[in-house]
Amino acid sequence: MPRPLRRAALPVPRSATRISTRTAADADPAAQAGPAAQAGPAEHAGSAAQTGPTAKPDAAPAGPKPSYAHLSWLRVTAIVAVVSIHTTGMTMTDAGLRGSAVWWAAAVVNVGSTWAVPVFVMISGALLLGPGRPGEDAYGFYRRRLARIAVPLVFWHAFYIGFKMWVKDYRPIAEKVLGDLLLARTYTALYFFWLILGLYLVAPVLRAFFAHASARDRWLVTALALAFGIGVQMTNAYIAVRELGAPALRLTAPTYFLPYIGYFMLGYLLRDVVLTARQRAAAAVVLLLALTELVWQHTHADDLPLDFAVALPPNTLGATAALSAALVFLLARGTLDRGPRVGREVSDRVMGVFGCHLAVLYGLQRLYGMPDGATTLPGLALLLGSTLVAAFAVSFAASRIPVLRKAF
Repeated sequence: MPRPLRRAALPVPRSATRISTRTAADADPAAQAGPAAQAGPAEHAGSAAQTGPTAKPDAAPAGPKPSYAHLSWLRVTAIVAVVSIHTTGMTMTDAGLRGSAVWWAAAVVNVGSTWAVPVFVMISGALLLGPGRPGEDAYGFYRRRLARIAVPLVFWHAFYIGFKMWVKDYRPIAEKVLGDLLLARTYTALYFFWLILGLYLVAPVLRAFFAHASARDRWLVTALALAFGIGVQMTNAYIAVRELGAPALRLTAPTYFLPYIGYFMLGYLLRDVVLTARQRAAAAVVLLLALTELVWQHTHADDLPLDFAVALPPNTLGATAALSAALVFLLARGTLDRGPRVGREVSDRVMGVFGCHLAVLYGLQRLYGMPDGATTLPGLALLLGSTLVAAFAVSFAASRIPVLRKAF
């Protein structure tokens, strides 16, 4: 998730470089589209025949339907990374722990999860930017999807306003509440709902573009969109370092999605790419190197010139994070394909985990006597593990309560 400057947070077409001669259908020629991951904390997904929050990924007009079952487990992996970021954040920023074993563990887990939000966005693009239902127009797209994001968006914002009133003596003055909503800062991470909402709004336009554009134009526009997002981060960082005034693009509720459009498009373009064994090995090595660079840059930020972080933003909108996210997305196929039914069941609970895990984390920190984060390795492991288990348990339980089901 986007982080402050000092601490946070391309692939090319198969047709051009022959990344692989195999497609998803080649890898599983007899498979019907398996259960796919939900596209993000704000949406559901299903098989390859349809797209939509509770629908399934798009199928080709003819021939075998590719399987996107791995996206379910990729989505689960991404939410584990998100929870890890928030669980380790206070430990990583504790100056008194700097250099200790627990601090290094927190830094590796935290920064090593920088790819999580971009991957969520890529999953959304993979599931939403295909042809869609026959005859579905923009109105039909909005009618089916906006209703599904509206409920969790409203519910979780209301929940955390009440939560802050209860535990933080927050006074919900109308002007303050409205300002926080517009700036997407009601509570940590809730900006993601606004990000997904914005991507929903442009999805029909992008879907039409992909339906009619050549492969070269698809990759050109996607590369430009990615460059725009990275450029926004670099420009904002430069302005902040030079103290030049307001950022070039302030990320607010109406604008948060703009730098992420490139990730949204990239997910669709990479969804059918299947790497060979040799390519997978190379991708894994490059991913490890990219994540190592991010960890090194974060942990040595005080020793580096500020312009280094301007040139190479160490967060979700940086080039290194973009490379990492693309590689994680590609490596998921062939690694996370097992147990599609279980994957779908667990994936269906990710939105609820995303919504409740911050409140769960807050409660467990106080239960364990760690209000400022874990200070030992066993404490960090306990806090992270129990937060994940409790958040999934809450999500599974709430999903069985009719009045709460749509919010979870």
